[in-house]
Amino acid sequence: MARIGPVKLDVKIKGETANVNVTYDVLFSKTDMKNKQAYEEECRLIGDDTHRGDPPEAGGDETLEFLTPLFAKDIKPGRTETMARRHKKSFRALDLNEDLNAIPNPDEIRALVTLRPSPPGKGRATRRESPMVKLKMG
Repeated sequence: MARIGPVKLDVKIKGETANVNVTYDVLFSKTDMKNKQAYEEECRLIGDDTHRGDPPEAGGDETLEFLTPLFAKDIKPGRTETMARRHKKSFRALDLNEDLNAIPNPDEIRALVTLRPSPPGKGRATRRESPMVKLKMG
């Protein structure tokens, strides 16, 4: 089963544009290497509304944006056990403004990476999150 190395999230706001950069390594197991096991990969931005200090009206965490394309090709091991991954995308800065109305700023964002074994592979999905990034929006 593949593992996900530490996920790093970097968000730079410039005017009305948010430039998002997510990096991590996929670490394939020896069995993955032998069987050339492919994985569906998903990287999304999550608005964090469940940490300490958020009022109940903030609701639950929600998906803000996807960084991986909808019909992305599966990833599979090459010649080495480690595959470096990087997803860069630009959004309207206001699309990352997930704390509205009575919900206090700053906005809290995390990147969530998920790997699912592609059929006929077996096993469960693996997930890993980045540390939270706080953004002063709105």
